[in-house]
Parts: sequence; structure tokens; C-alpha cells
Amino acid sequence: MLSEDYKKWVDENIRLIILKDLADPRSGGSTNTFLIQKSLERFSYKKSRDYICNQLLWMEEKTGAVKTRTEGTETSAVLTRAGRDHVEGRHHLAGIQKPGDAE
Repeated sequence: MLSEDYKKWVDENIRLIILKDLADPRSGGSTNTFLIQKSLERFSYKKSRDYICNQLLWMEEKTGAVKTRTEGTETSAVLTRAGRDHVEGRHHLAGIQKPGDAE
């Protein structure tokens, strides 16, 4: 079983990875759980779409970093100004790893 500190670190790291993907100009500022799942696999994170959806909803509700939309079984997210400010280091959002920390 993972320690709570490690689980917290992983969740915060994954949230930053998601925001960085959204901030990448190639994404157009939006993505979905399928694409996030593939992106996280580059970092050896094997996470379910339910886990990813929960992280997106957490970021929307707790920090306003993203706006989500669910259609059927697919959830998509759009980066907000707060999310971009976090990725670009202008403002820190609690619960999301700071850019530049071990990613």
C-alpha cells in the first residue's frame, strides 16, 4: 500500500502533467481522458479513465484550473486562465505540483 505522502505527491504530479499538456500549443487548450491516459503512460503512470476524470473534476472544483464537460463516458477539459497562470509560474494553485519541481 502506498503511503499517503507518496499518493499525494503522485496526484499533484499528475495534475501538473495534465495542465502542461493543456498548455501545450499543440493541444489547442483542450484534451480528453483518453489522450490524458496516453500522455501519463509516457511517465509510467498507468491510471484508469475514472481516476483521470476524478483529477479533472478535482481541479475544476478546487482550483478552477480547468473546465470539464462530460458526454457519455468521455470527459474533456479546457485550460482556464488560472491553470495557465499556474503552469507559467505566475500563481501557485494548492494541490498541484509547482512547475520545476520533480515531475
